[in-house]
Amino acid sequence: MPTLNIQGRKVQVDDAFLSMTPEQQNAAVDEIAKSLPGVVGPAADSGAASRAQAGIALAQKMHGMTPEDKRAAAGIDQTTLQPAGIPAYAPMDLGAGGTALTSTMEGVPIAGPLLDRAQTTAAAGLGSLISGQPYSQVHDQMQEMVDESRAAHPNARTAGNVAGAVMGTAPAVLAAPEVFGAGLATTPGLIAAGSTGGLIGATDAAVRSGGDPNEIKKGGLIGMGGGLAGQMVGPLIGRGVKAAADTLKLNSIAKALGLDKKAVGVLADAARQDAIDPVALSLGDDGMLMDLGPNLRHTAGAIAATPGEGKAIVRNAISARDADANWRIRSTLNDTLGEAPTPSRIIDRANRNQLNLQPQYREVLREASDIDAAPIARYLDAEAQTLRGDAERGIQRVRSMLDYVPTGEEIARARALGQPAPGGLIHDAGTLLNARQAVDDLLETAQGSNHLNALQTARQAIDDELAAKVPNIKEVDAQYAELARQKEAVQRGQSVLSSGREAPRPDELTDEVRQGALPQGLQIGPSAVPLRLREGARAEIERIVGTNANDRVALQRLIKGEGDWNRARLSTLFGQDKANAIIDLLDRERLFADTSNIVTRNSETAARIAAQDAIAGGGSRGFGVREGFIAGGARGAARAAGTKAVERVIDALNNGGNQKAISDMARTLTGGPQQSAVLDALLRAGSGTKIQPKQVEGIARALLLAGPQATR
Repeated sequence: MPTLNIQGRKVQVDDAFLSMTPEQQNAAVDEIAKSLPGVVGPAADSGAASRAQAGIALAQKMHGMTPEDKRAAAGIDQTTLQPAGIPAYAPMDLGAGGTALTSTMEGVPIAGPLLDRAQTTAAAGLGSLISGQPYSQVHDQMQEMVDESRAAHPNARTAGNVAGAVMGTAPAVLAAPEVFGAGLATTPGLIAAGSTGGLIGATDAAVRSGGDPNEIKKGGLIGMGGGLAGQMVGPLIGRGVKAAADTLKLNSIAKALGLDKKAVGVLADAARQDAIDPVALSLGDDGMLMDLGPNLRHTAGAIAATPGEGKAIVRNAISARDADANWRIRSTLNDTLGEAPTPSRIIDRANRNQLNLQPQYREVLREASDIDAAPIARYLDAEAQTLRGDAERGIQRVRSMLDYVPTGEEIARARALGQPAPGGLIHDAGTLLNARQAVDDLLETAQGSNHLNALQTARQAIDDELAAKVPNIKEVDAQYAELARQKEAVQRGQSVLSSGREAPRPDELTDEVRQGALPQGLQIGPSAVPLRLREGARAEIERIVGTNANDRVALQRLIKGEGDWNRARLSTLFGQDKANAIIDLLDRERLFADTSNIVTRNSETAARIAAQDAIAGGGSRGFGVREGFIAGGARGAARAAGTKAVERVIDALNNGGNQKAISDMARTLTGGPQQSAVLDALLRAGSGTKIQPKQVEGIARALLLAGPQATR
């Protein structure tokens, strides 16, 4: 139906309008304009009339044309049916990424077509719900968009199909490897792989082709070939991908550390074999990376046997540390336990202090009354009748101390008067005090329990009489006894770390320290016995260090001991923290000594063997662990094993090695364990990537098994 433009308004007219004369048509336009709101003045001006005449003429001309002629006259493209200047309708392109994503389900073996249709159906349903358009219209548009995108991006479609094939097959390969023939390329494995691949290929082809026999046969053959190929090359691909990934990781770590990648590879492998746990190690500021494990030590030994800069770096570091060992041990002990005392000086000082108590004894004796020695004498006489041996002789000596001994003047006076010399028992408190001191001397040398018991009982009887007749003597006795206990504690402290029977058990030492701190008799305040025990032990530690400073292994054995008793004893005397510090020091120094011994001894042995081979032109001497055991027992076997380990590392360095790699390893091995970044990097390099060859092998099998038929 023709359309007129009246001052911007489009108005449709019927066919009768076309048969009017121009004048009639202008009049009709004016009438129509009057009925339109907003139109002012006559609508059929000259310009409007001319345009109307042109439109009428075109309409009359097109009235009798065919549809094709009408499209041509209107400038409509015969192929796209789009007017000129208006682009043809084209569905939205998903791009390569979208195409690959939407093609993933299509590549799943067997179920791929069904999953692909389900994916489009679900998307269309959601789109219809959101837009309000009919489901069929949205579905057709989406399907057209997917088809056009896949046609425009065939490579992306293939990539999506491959991903779908792997996703659909790899879990089954990993879950049931025996069904797919995973393992060695044995005959049963090949049969299983080929059969499973052929079955999957044939079934997938049947689904995709609608049951075409030729396609089914073709798919079965392709699947069988993929299964057999996966059985053959799958393990190789897994190991190859793992090796390539590990190499890339190793190279990146070496670049980050600024080290030669060969050096990082050797050190990382040694650290991995040593299974280092940095948290469990405390090597202090003097520790080196080579101390952390036997393989790292053997690597350092190999470098020390290889001429060049690396050898000098390792040997100089070891020599400098060994030279400071004595200073480290002594300074740490002094910082932890204090300066070591000299036991003889402590005892001499106590003896002098005991002598200094004599004026106090004389002072209290001035207030003393006469003593009665008769009861003591009767007791000793009775004991002498029953005791025998040293005990009898000891009691007789004490009994004789109670007899009064006249002076020469008294004897002369008695003779002049014709009287017997004075005799009987002593009655002077001072004499009885001297007797008690004499008994104390006898107790120090007494042997046997009977002898000791007899003397101690006699001393107690004398002490009781003095306490009764000499006021305040027990206060002075308490001071004297305290000094005596301190002297004994110094001696005792020097034996607490020994391994003999004379050394106290840990619980016994705990009781001695606890009881030793309690005041005795009339003593005021705590005793200094625990202090003297510590001083005796500290003096013994100093003696051991002084006689074994150059043998750190023996030093650690003597102070730490074979079990945990010495640790417990040291904890009782010095506290747990200080005891742990001492034991840790000794353990570190022994480890340092072991490192020095291994690096220098084994490297010298390996160097000598290499020099002999170079001179004689021969190969290895063939002196292995067996020969080492025959020559030197277990230690000889251990040395031979260490030497062999060093030789292997030397061979690895010489075969394609370079001086920079060796020097880098030397500097790294002699660096302190506090270089946590370096150690962490080596451990990460040694552990490799998280890629598992079996997983890669499964993916490779899945790709070879399902890829060809899913992407054809």
